[in-house]
Amino acid sequence: MKVEEIERLLAKFYEGTTTESQEEALRDYFRTTEVPEHLLKDKEIFLNLYLNADHDVEIPAYLEDKLNLLIDEMAEKEQRFFRPNSSKNNWRWIGSIAATILLLVGLGYGIDNLGKNVCPPTPQDTFSDPEEAYRMFQATLLEISVNLNNGFNEVKESQIDMRRIHQEVKNEIKK
Repeated sequence: MKVEEIERLLAKFYEGTTTESQEEALRDYFRTTEVPEHLLKDKEIFLNLYLNADHDVEIPAYLEDKLNLLIDEMAEKEQRFFRPNSSKNNWRWIGSIAATILLLVGLGYGIDNLGKNVCPPTPQDTFSDPEEAYRMFQATLLEISVNLNNGFNEVKESQIDMRRIHQEVKNEIKK
Protein backbone atom coordinates (compact mmCIF):
# COMPACT_ATOMS: atom_id res chain seq x y z
CA MET A 1 0.00 0.00 0.00
CA LYS A 2 1.32 3.45 -0.86
CA VAL A 3 2.07 6.04 1.79
CA GLU A 4 -0.41 8.47 0.23
CA GLU A 5 -3.19 5.87 0.53
CA ILE A 6 -2.26 5.25 4.19
CA GLU A 7 -2.30 8.99 4.92
CA ARG A 8 -5.73 9.29 3.27
CA LEU A 9 -7.05 6.34 5.33
CA LEU A 10 -5.56 7.81 8.52
CA ALA A 11 -7.30 11.13 7.84
CA LYS A 12 -10.59 9.28 7.38
CA PHE A 13 -9.88 7.24 10.54
CA TYR A 14 -9.33 10.37 12.65
CA GLU A 15 -12.55 11.84 11.23
CA GLY A 16 -14.38 8.64 12.22
CA THR A 17 -15.52 7.75 8.71
CA THR A 18 -13.55 4.56 8.03
CA THR A 19 -15.13 1.18 7.53
CA GLU A 20 -14.04 -1.94 9.35
CA SER A 21 -12.20 -3.22 6.27
CA GLN A 22 -10.28 0.07 5.98
CA GLU A 23 -9.32 -0.12 9.66
CA GLU A 24 -8.24 -3.72 9.15
CA ALA A 25 -6.06 -2.58 6.23
CA LEU A 26 -4.46 0.09 8.42
CA ARG A 27 -3.89 -2.42 11.22
CA ASP A 28 -2.23 -4.89 8.83
CA TYR A 29 -0.09 -2.14 7.31
CA PHE A 30 1.16 -0.91 10.68
CA ARG A 31 1.80 -4.45 11.97
CA THR A 32 3.74 -5.71 9.00
CA THR A 33 5.39 -2.72 7.33
CA GLU A 34 8.18 -0.35 8.21
CA VAL A 35 6.59 3.07 8.16
CA PRO A 36 8.08 6.47 7.29
CA GLU A 37 9.25 8.60 10.19
CA HIS A 38 6.31 11.02 10.01
CA LEU A 39 3.88 8.10 10.53
CA LEU A 40 5.63 6.59 13.58
CA LYS A 41 3.36 8.38 16.08
CA ASP A 42 0.29 7.23 14.15
CA LYS A 43 1.60 3.67 14.15
CA GLU A 44 2.14 3.77 17.92
CA ILE A 45 -1.34 5.17 18.55
CA PHE A 46 -3.03 2.78 16.16
CA LEU A 47 -1.28 -0.35 17.44
CA ASN A 48 -1.92 0.56 21.06
CA LEU A 49 -5.58 1.06 20.26
CA TYR A 50 -6.05 -2.25 18.52
CA LEU A 51 -3.54 -4.55 20.19
CA ASN A 52 -4.75 -3.67 23.66
CA ALA A 53 -8.38 -3.98 22.59
CA ASP A 54 -7.87 -7.71 21.96
CA HIS A 55 -7.01 -8.36 25.62
CA ASP A 56 -9.85 -8.48 28.10
CA VAL A 57 -9.44 -6.26 31.11
CA GLU A 58 -10.31 -7.98 34.35
CA ILE A 59 -12.87 -6.02 36.35
CA PRO A 60 -13.15 -6.84 40.05
CA ALA A 61 -16.41 -8.55 40.96
CA TYR A 62 -17.21 -6.17 43.80
CA LEU A 63 -16.72 -3.00 41.73
CA GLU A 64 -20.24 -2.87 40.30
CA ASP A 65 -21.83 -3.29 43.73
CA LYS A 66 -19.57 -0.65 45.21
CA LEU A 67 -20.35 1.83 42.40
CA ASN A 68 -24.10 1.18 42.73
CA LEU A 69 -23.90 1.79 46.47
CA LEU A 70 -21.94 5.00 45.92
CA ILE A 71 -24.45 6.20 43.30
CA ASP A 72 -27.36 5.46 45.65
CA GLU A 73 -25.66 7.38 48.49
CA MET A 74 -25.04 10.38 46.24
CA ALA A 75 -28.63 10.34 44.98
CA GLU A 76 -29.91 10.29 48.58
CA LYS A 77 -27.66 13.22 49.52
CA GLU A 78 -28.85 15.11 46.44
CA GLN A 79 -32.50 14.55 47.35
CA ARG A 80 -31.87 15.87 50.86
CA PHE A 81 -30.04 18.90 49.46
CA PHE A 82 -32.69 19.81 46.87
CA ARG A 83 -35.75 19.16 49.05
CA PRO A 84 -38.59 21.50 48.05
CA ASN A 85 -38.95 24.45 50.36
CA SER A 86 -42.22 26.41 50.44
CA SER A 87 -40.65 29.44 52.13
CA LYS A 88 -38.25 29.79 49.18
CA ASN A 89 -41.23 29.86 46.84
CA ASN A 90 -42.82 32.62 48.95
CA TRP A 91 -39.63 34.71 48.79
CA ARG A 92 -39.36 34.10 45.06
CA TRP A 93 -42.92 35.36 44.60
CA ILE A 94 -42.28 38.47 46.74
CA GLY A 95 -38.99 39.11 44.94
CA SER A 96 -40.63 38.92 41.53
CA ILE A 97 -43.27 41.47 42.61
CA ALA A 98 -40.56 43.80 43.95
CA ALA A 99 -38.55 43.45 40.72
CA THR A 100 -41.63 44.28 38.65
CA ILE A 101 -42.34 47.40 40.73
CA LEU A 102 -38.71 48.54 40.40
CA LEU A 103 -38.82 47.96 36.67
CA LEU A 104 -42.00 50.01 36.32
CA VAL A 105 -40.59 52.86 38.44
CA GLY A 106 -37.38 52.84 36.40
CA LEU A 107 -39.27 52.88 33.12
CA GLY A 108 -41.48 55.72 34.34
CA TYR A 109 -38.46 57.75 35.43
CA GLY A 110 -36.70 57.08 32.12
CA ILE A 111 -39.73 58.06 30.05
CA ASP A 112 -40.22 61.20 32.14
CA ASN A 113 -36.61 62.29 31.61
CA LEU A 114 -36.48 61.20 27.96
CA GLY A 115 -38.03 64.42 26.70
CA LYS A 116 -35.65 66.62 28.69
CA ASN A 117 -32.29 67.48 27.18
CA VAL A 118 -30.04 66.38 29.96
CA CYS A 119 -26.40 66.63 28.93
CA PRO A 120 -23.96 64.41 30.69
CA PRO A 121 -21.44 66.31 32.80
CA THR A 122 -18.16 67.03 31.10
CA PRO A 123 -15.21 65.29 32.71
CA GLN A 124 -12.82 67.54 34.56
CA ASP A 125 -9.33 67.07 35.90
CA THR A 126 -9.28 65.60 39.36
CA PHE A 127 -5.68 66.54 40.13
CA SER A 128 -3.95 69.83 39.63
CA ASP A 129 -0.50 68.47 40.55
CA PRO A 130 0.90 65.82 38.15
CA GLU A 131 3.14 64.37 40.88
CA GLU A 132 0.14 63.73 43.12
CA ALA A 133 -1.74 62.17 40.19
CA TYR A 134 1.26 59.89 39.52
CA ARG A 135 1.41 58.79 43.18
CA MET A 136 -2.32 58.06 43.17
CA PHE A 137 -1.91 56.06 39.94
CA GLN A 138 0.90 54.00 41.52
CA ALA A 139 -1.20 53.35 44.63
CA THR A 140 -4.10 52.21 42.47
CA LEU A 141 -1.91 49.85 40.48
CA LEU A 142 -0.42 48.46 43.69
CA GLU A 143 -3.90 47.80 45.10
CA ILE A 144 -4.93 46.06 41.86
CA SER A 145 -1.78 43.94 41.97
CA VAL A 146 -2.36 42.91 45.60
CA ASN A 147 -5.99 41.98 44.89
CA LEU A 148 -4.99 40.05 41.77
CA ASN A 149 -2.35 38.11 43.70
CA ASN A 150 -4.89 37.32 46.42
CA GLY A 151 -7.24 36.02 43.75
CA PHE A 152 -4.49 33.84 42.26
CA ASN A 153 -3.71 32.45 45.70
CA GLU A 154 -7.35 31.53 46.23
CA VAL A 155 -7.43 29.81 42.85
CA LYS A 156 -4.31 27.82 43.78
CA GLU A 157 -5.92 26.80 47.08
CA SER A 158 -9.04 25.71 45.21
CA GLN A 159 -6.94 23.65 42.82
CA ILE A 160 -5.21 21.94 45.76
CA ASP A 161 -8.62 21.17 47.30
CA MET A 162 -9.88 19.79 43.98
CA ARG A 163 -6.83 17.53 43.66
CA ARG A 164 -7.35 16.27 47.21
CA ILE A 165 -11.03 15.56 46.55
CA HIS A 166 -10.16 13.83 43.26
CA GLN A 167 -7.66 11.61 45.09
CA GLU A 168 -10.25 10.76 47.77
CA VAL A 169 -12.76 9.76 45.10
CA LYS A 170 -10.12 7.59 43.42
CA ASN A 171 -9.36 5.94 46.76
CA GLU A 172 -13.05 5.30 47.41
CA ILE A 173 -13.47 3.68 44.02
CA LYS A 174 -10.42 1.47 44.60
CA LYS A 175 -11.80 0.12 47.92
